[in-house]
Amino acid sequence: MVATTRPSPTLYRVCCNCNAPDADVKCSCLAVYYCGLACQQAHILEHKHECTHLLCKSIKKKGAVISQLQVQGCSDGVASVELMVLEQELARVHCKVCKLMMDSLQAAKYPDAETHCKQALYLHRKVEASRGTLRGAAARAAVGKLADKAAPEGLYAVMVNRGQLSGLMCKNDDALQVYQQALLEVRGDIVHASTPQLQIHLSSILSAMGQMYISQYIRQITSGAKGDKSKCTDAKALLEEALSIQRALSQDGMAADTLQILASAHGYLEMFDEARSTLKQALDLTRRCHGEEAKKWLYVTSKWPSCVKRRSRQYSNSYPYTWPSCVRHRSR
Repeated sequence: MVATTRPSPTLYRVCCNCNAPDADVKCSCLAVYYCGLACQQAHILEHKHECTHLLCKSIKKKGAVISQLQVQGCSDGVASVELMVLEQELARVHCKVCKLMMDSLQAAKYPDAETHCKQALYLHRKVEASRGTLRGAAARAAVGKLADKAAPEGLYAVMVNRGQLSGLMCKNDDALQVYQQALLEVRGDIVHASTPQLQIHLSSILSAMGQMYISQYIRQITSGAKGDKSKCTDAKALLEEALSIQRALSQDGMAADTLQILASAHGYLEMFDEARSTLKQALDLTRRCHGEEAKKWLYVTSKWPSCVKRRSRQYSNSYPYTWPSCVRHRSR
């Protein structure tokens, strides 16, 4: 029998605190390993912000506080604002848990991630609906405590996460519907007051929609059907608009990712010279952003075993691209 190069199951069990191999203590979130209880306790201050187990406990505590306040009732506007602030904080935690579960690339966690995403959307929508009902000068002064929809973990970020998650779960129609709704809302807000953060959200949505159109075309041609190249044309237009926004805001990292997707659209449209030029631009931007780290990353990925590369191809149509935590720990 010929020996294979498949790694053993313990190969990726590296302690997240001291990097010792063959760590056998797994955190309750099932994402990281430790070589012992001492290392787990030493790393808890850093890991608690990414531990889905602890974050879910935090969700239960915040939910209990909100329920108690709702039972007591909020007679004045200031108390209503405090309740809305708590609801926004709870929505941010739901959004973070959803993102962490998505990044794990474990399909078994996607239904739970979808539940957290829906809850975050519900809370953000509830806060936005309640914002306009506040009365009194004190309440209007206190409303400054509320985060904007364009905040890093605000409503638009949650909508993008929902679209990406639907794409990972092969619900392309649902993903496009979410993106189109988010696109309409962001464009409407930009008409009233354009801010850099809103422009960044707009470019993210445009880029994600372009990636989804390309994914639909890939699924068509891989299933044996004749591909609809109009999807690639639509994707190209969306990606070019996203790229112009990202360049105007000097978002080189986002622009590099968008250029890679745009190159694939050029390739499927048989615009090979444009695809080559676009990939060269993406490479230049990546080197500018990461420098020597880009070369190190290329070396690490070239040394990954074939089983990891095969696993990565299962998620090649997802955006943004994220590797499993076991690979990230190994690459360090």
